[in-house]
Amino acid sequence: MKKRVFSIALTAVMGISLLSGCGNSSTGTTASQPSSSGNSTAAESEMESSEADGKFDPASAGNVTLRFAWWGSDARHEATLAAIDRYMEVYPNVTIEGEYQGYDGYQQKLMTQFAGGTEPDLMQLDYVWNPQWEGQETMFVDMEENDLVNLSGFQKQALSDYMTVNGRVIGLPMNTSGFGTMIDKSFFDRHGLDVNTVWTWEDMIEAGKNIHDENPDDYLFAIESGTTTGGISPFVLSAYIYSKTGHYWATDDGTKVQVTEENLTQAFDILQQLFTSGTAQPLGEASLFTGQMEQNPKWINGQIGFTVDWTATVDKYKGSLSEGSFAVGQPPFARDGDNQNIQLTSAMGLGVSARSNNVDTATHFANWLMTDPEAALLLGTKRSVPNNSAALKALEEDGQVSKEISQMLEWATAAPAARTPMIQTNSEVADIIKDICEQVVYGKMTPEEAALKFLTDVQAKLDSLHS
Repeated sequence: MKKRVFSIALTAVMGISLLSGCGNSSTGTTASQPSSSGNSTAAESEMESSEADGKFDPASAGNVTLRFAWWGSDARHEATLAAIDRYMEVYPNVTIEGEYQGYDGYQQKLMTQFAGGTEPDLMQLDYVWNPQWEGQETMFVDMEENDLVNLSGFQKQALSDYMTVNGRVIGLPMNTSGFGTMIDKSFFDRHGLDVNTVWTWEDMIEAGKNIHDENPDDYLFAIESGTTTGGISPFVLSAYIYSKTGHYWATDDGTKVQVTEENLTQAFDILQQLFTSGTAQPLGEASLFTGQMEQNPKWINGQIGFTVDWTATVDKYKGSLSEGSFAVGQPPFARDGDNQNIQLTSAMGLGVSARSNNVDTATHFANWLMTDPEAALLLGTKRSVPNNSAALKALEEDGQVSKEISQMLEWATAAPAARTPMIQTNSEVADIIKDICEQVVYGKMTPEEAALKFLTDVQAKLDSLHS
């Protein structure tokens, strides 16, 4: 229903918006100003030479103002603003205004802007929103059909799985991220564990129980209750089901629950044992640090062995421990499972509004930001590792990609898991599963009861969403 209402609202404003285009006045947090310097450096000459084919030269576009919206941390803001400033040095006629904030509220704000015809010229996108763009994908520049964009350096799977809506490539992949374990090596050394161990969930419980029984303040594992994209539901329950059965609990089209009652019971049993055995830090304690597990005092004090997360988080975990105490590993799998492939995602994209008053300049900037080595050095890994091969090479040669990140990506790219069905990131579905998981963890529901409730309640929600 929400998707249907949103589509109607967007359709209603299409006529007005196509006439008026995107507003160029800044409504965001801050604006970067173009440099007054007219000196041409070697780097500037190289950038300008890329326009030698005569397709489009931003310098000839007159005075242009673009709005660029994104979400992220302060470090991401600073890096993006630095790249913006560099582009404006080369093209002093272009002003790019940054509109940035945290993730919370970003999607709602962007959707409202699109509905009102006031969206930014450029915007950071999350692939989990793709279903909401269906039927409205023409509001974005098709990157595959635009001569100003070079897609050759991007992963084909990232373009097809994460950036394409109804055959239209609505954005450039901004990142690539592999999944794995964040390890406190000092904890492992103290308890005689090998950081190279590829854990099964069952082995974790056996080792974790022994560790906690002998050292009540220590926990082998920590995981929070989480959100739609992290925590006990996707990182334990869904991960176990995928590894055990070789497929996700939902069909690709998101219409059916395809996991059996037996496999669900097994998954909920593993989840419950993680906490009842003392393997995992109590959920209530860990959840105080949702999205910030590196700030958990027990992690900082060496009382947690590892957690699971994405390569984008490596630097913050590494920085929270003493020198030489951090390591990474492959994610846990199900014992005797059918699949040991690893999640590899490209969740963030950079889109350009097709209704912009300055589509060519905006598209040129988007291509430069995602593919130019100089831009890559300025952006660093603040959106995880870049997806584009030229950008990644620049960071590797500059030493900005750590050995831990490279190792995690090597594991994931060698055996990438299939993309998670979109429905598993739906907030309504995720809330139902999260609630069931919490009831199991807190002993209010048996694994058998949870499996039945999952099959009934989740399927009912899927039916309502597709009715």
